[in-house]
Amino acid sequence: MNLPAEVRAIVRTRLAPETANAYLDMARPSLGYTPADEGWSAFGGDPSVAAFAWPAYQGTPMLMLAQIDCTEAAELLGDAWPFSAEGRLLFFHDEDFTAPYAGTDGDDGCRVLHVANAPVAPLPPRRRTIPPLPLHPVPLAALPSWEHTGTAVDADTVEMIDLWEDISPLLPAPRHRLLGHPDKQGPHVTGHRPLLQVEAEEGTRWGEVVSVTFWITDPDLRAGILTNVRRSYETA
Repeated sequence: MNLPAEVRAIVRTRLAPETANAYLDMARPSLGYTPADEGWSAFGGDPSVAAFAWPAYQGTPMLMLAQIDCTEAAELLGDAWPFSAEGRLLFFHDEDFTAPYAGTDGDDGCRVLHVANAPVAPLPPRRRTIPPLPLHPVPLAALPSWEHTGTAVDADTVEMIDLWEDISPLLPAPRHRLLGHPDKQGPHVTGHRPLLQVEAEEGTRWGEVVSVTFWITDPDLRAGILTNVRRSYETA
């Protein structure tokens, strides 16, 4: 999954060779999702998968916010997909945002489960659902914005701001993104990278919250471990 040639050309023209290489090396594959009439992945809905223990937060069933088809993700991301190529990833969160706010530590008001495809099992009667919205994926290469390059890129801040203003229109930021770099303005969880970023759609009840991000560490992502995922959110 390569960056657009125009983006690479601008970066190499504007930055010193060593700095340009360091920045371009930070590119990550991702999938951008847009609403569609049909799709294997979806925002909301009920999971059409095998039986599993519906997660709860402080005794209240969580809301299933999104479901990602693993076969689809594996086909589009190739070796960048660390999870199984079968089943689905189900993303749940505490819709009432009762988990203590933890800023750059994220919070534990979320769960991500990998569940096998199988005939639909009975679902909890008290579960929370939102109208299903099928999603269509598009492979997108992602670069970090100037705020998120850290110490990996030795460049003047003003220089990076100007560069980002020129290349960001060539790097679409979808409403919903799997993997990649942070798109949203909420707190970024220290030592983690985005696993899934989603924006509120019609039918959600988030109040002033406009986006939710599920975060994972690099070691957990490489190993396909989902038990330590954290959550953050952006408010209007």
